[in-house]
Amino acid sequence: MPCHQEPEKSKELIRQKAFCQALVDNFPEGIFVHADGKIFYANEVAAKMVGAAGRLELLDQPLSSFFPPDSWQRIQESIAATTEEKHLMTGWPAEMELLRLDGRKLIIESLTTGMTFGETKALCTLFRDISQRKESEERIRHQANYDNLTKLPNRTLFMDRLNRELIRAKRAKSRVALMFIDLDRFKWVNDTMGHAAGDQLLRDVAKRLKDSLRQSDTVARMGGDEFTAILPDMARGPHAERVAAEIIRQLAEPFILEGQETFISGSVGISVYPDDAEELDTLLKNADTAMYRAKTSGRNAYRFFTPDMHAQALERMELEKDLHRALDREELQIHYQPIVDLNTGRIVGAESFLRWIHPRRGNISPAVFVPLAEEIGMIAVFTEWAILTACTQAQTWRHHYGLTDFFITVNLSCTRCRELSTDDKIPEILRQTGLPPTALVLEITENILSEDEARAMAMLKRLVDIGVNIWLDDFGTGSSSLSVLKRLPVNGIKIDRAFVADNNSDPETVVLVEAIMSLARSLKRMVIGEGVESSRQADFLIERGCPMAQGYLFSRPLIAADFAEIIEKIFSFT
Repeated sequence: MPCHQEPEKSKELIRQKAFCQALVDNFPEGIFVHADGKIFYANEVAAKMVGAAGRLELLDQPLSSFFPPDSWQRIQESIAATTEEKHLMTGWPAEMELLRLDGRKLIIESLTTGMTFGETKALCTLFRDISQRKESEERIRHQANYDNLTKLPNRTLFMDRLNRELIRAKRAKSRVALMFIDLDRFKWVNDTMGHAAGDQLLRDVAKRLKDSLRQSDTVARMGGDEFTAILPDMARGPHAERVAAEIIRQLAEPFILEGQETFISGSVGISVYPDDAEELDTLLKNADTAMYRAKTSGRNAYRFFTPDMHAQALERMELEKDLHRALDREELQIHYQPIVDLNTGRIVGAESFLRWIHPRRGNISPAVFVPLAEEIGMIAVFTEWAILTACTQAQTWRHHYGLTDFFITVNLSCTRCRELSTDDKIPEILRQTGLPPTALVLEITENILSEDEARAMAMLKRLVDIGVNIWLDDFGTGSSSLSVLKRLPVNGIKIDRAFVADNNSDPETVVLVEAIMSLARSLKRMVIGEGVESSRQADFLIERGCPMAQGYLFSRPLIAADFAEIIEKIFSFT
């Protein structure tokens, strides 16, 4: 009986051993059993993970050969820890790199525990490959902290880094320069060349900004075409100024978009911790304020924050808030200045001027509120309202006083110009008011071609085709007036007040006026003198064949009711 049981017991032990071996070999995690720094057991999963042909290839291999130095240090810490009684059962968890035989690295999650085989004490390290999980986590982290288009830090990461730099600067009693960088003419690139070109421009700008900064600096994209830069350990003076100047220079260099050179520029505002502010939010506002000053000062420039900017920024915010409500509160007005036939002395038309009469500030200059309206996106609404109001008023006067040849002129901003044409606003206004197209004159400047010449020319031709007249305003003040005049479909030229001379003017001014009139006659363009303030100036224009003029000699710009009184007086209406 005992002889029969022994073979059966041996067979059972063999089966259990085989089962255990199969279990370990097919365990979903890699296993290293090691002692004295050498592997004396590894399962097939471990062999596959490190790129070995089989587990037997790993026997007696030094454990350190499978771990980079920093990971091996952590393994040694695990070994030391697992010799302590408190870790014998719980083990020592860790996350580290594993070095494959082909040199590639994996990120593993491991657990090292102590174990004994009779008299032999060993360590068992279980590990699994978490490289894909870590890559996914890294992608998610990157998406949360970096701009997808430019690969620069986004607003979230920027704010975190700025906060850290301010804390560090406070401890070290050092300075941090903060820059706000806004691209000039980015909207033009998007509108003209398309969003793909705009995206490429942003990527190219990001690269140039990184090239302008030190490795220790941070450049981020806050959104749209606005970027920021953090310059730690930065004095207020020469170095920050050199960096800003380099950024301006880099942005002024041509960009190659869709195979052609494209030019933009940048406006940079700079605030310095702790000189300009100690709080993060205030530092940001001050840099933004300085950037706005650079933009309103002509763009393509940088400005350091100064205390007076804060007061001006608050003033501007109030003005902007009021401007949003100006139309609803009926604070906008149209004033009219007569345009006179110099041969007969009769009023033949009027130029309309948009005015903002603020209830507390009084008459606010168009030089102040028009650029602000353009910036906040209100100029489109204001321009449409001004054209509608002026055309309505002109048609009323034409009908009431029998002025069949009376015309009205309206200044058209180049940004709104394209929108009016595209949206058929001007033709619709003419239909709505009953004003003939020939009674409307749109005054433009040569800057209309500066952003998108092709679109501007197409728009002007469309307006001319329906009968609208186009006059070129401020002629002679630009650098390319003569060449522009030849191309633009204009039928009238307004001589800028700087060139309105009389016989007592210096000879050069007289020659210039005569040259302009001769050029206009050759090109069959009408000439209108503006800014006429004396009878001598009027006589000078008459002698040289100028048919029409306007200016304080005849009348200042008037509200509609006062303008009507002049018409009644001149034409003897009662």
